[in-house]
Amino acid sequence: MRLFFQYSINIKRHFVCAFFLSMIIGSSVSYCETIPSIKKGVGATLCFDVISWQHHETAKKDITNWVISFIDEVNKTTAANKNFKKVPIIDLNKNLVWFGTLAYCSLDTKLTLAEATMKLITNEWEKLEKR
Repeated sequence: MRLFFQYSINIKRHFVCAFFLSMIIGSSVSYCETIPSIKKGVGATLCFDVISWQHHETAKKDITNWVISFIDEVNKTTAANKNFKKVPIIDLNKNLVWFGTLAYCSLDTKLTLAEATMKLITNEWEKLEKR
């Protein structure tokens, strides 16, 4: 029984190390045509990995916080842009952000988190415009 707990703790340590290593590697090779900083850090994470880590509390918190800050940044940018007459502001709670992220990531696991978040934002805008 003791061996099982030691094995379990070692697996968790390896998982956390692999998670942070993949974040570092992913952020160093990321690129986006419009805004280069969009796909750095957590945003460069593949949706496949987001789905894989959905039960890891630290990953869930980091991903959710990144998506919320990304949505806030998009809200500020579009509000500052004078080309839009009426700008829909996206305001979702943390649970909706998390499950929305999982939903859009599950549609195409080859997308990055930034790309899936943009799809989430686009669809939220479309829903708000219909109202």
